[in-house]
Amino acid sequence: MCKKISNTNFIIRKRTPLSYRGIIFDLDGTLVDTLDDLTGAMNAALAELKCPTRTDDECRQMIGHGLHKFAERALGAGRQHLTDELVTVMVAYYAEHCLEKTRPYDGLEEVIVKLGEQGVRLAVLTNKNQAPAETITRHYFGAETFDPIIGAADGRRPKPDPQTTMEILQQWGLTADEVLFVGDSEPDMQTAKNAGIRAVGCEWGFRSADILTDAGADVLIQTPGQILNL
Repeated sequence: MCKKISNTNFIIRKRTPLSYRGIIFDLDGTLVDTLDDLTGAMNAALAELKCPTRTDDECRQMIGHGLHKFAERALGAGRQHLTDELVTVMVAYYAEHCLEKTRPYDGLEEVIVKLGEQGVRLAVLTNKNQAPAETITRHYFGAETFDPIIGAADGRRPKPDPQTTMEILQQWGLTADEVLFVGDSEPDMQTAKNAGIRAVGCEWGFRSADILTDAGADVLIQTPGQILNL
């Protein structure tokens, strides 16, 4: 069973803590709170297509599996034929508004700086489209902090497929035992499992602790500072 950890006591499901040399982060719900901007963009697109809009809580549960799936879920039954058009409208709107309310979670900027000072390799792997993933990550954390930054793109398999994760390990020259995967959703935990990487579920994101545990989290954390303790 996956156990929660505090800043002083660690109980993990599998192996004892190692000296990790790389961390792969999810973006939405992990590094930055994008819910308001994503909900705003989705509702603007839905309204343009004369479809019912969605609440923040509804969108929270729809996010994490890529934009196309988000659009399908937001449209609901009977409107699936509008999915491609909705995606097109939302992408255009979101490109102009993706930084309006989005913010890093409290304490994460400091944690990222400290990890960089310790020489830990950092990457972003998200099912968000490539362009906004780069825009948001570089805006809040700097142009060279995360390398690589990988989002959704034509021909690229989304999470939980482990292919891109394995490519990051190859780029870094690290093994799965030397890397953590930090995320807030089922695809994140499943991606880590599929790649043989220790899965760290962050409870401040878009999913509950129970969902993260059921998806395969090895350990749950409640604050960004606990990443340093790992």
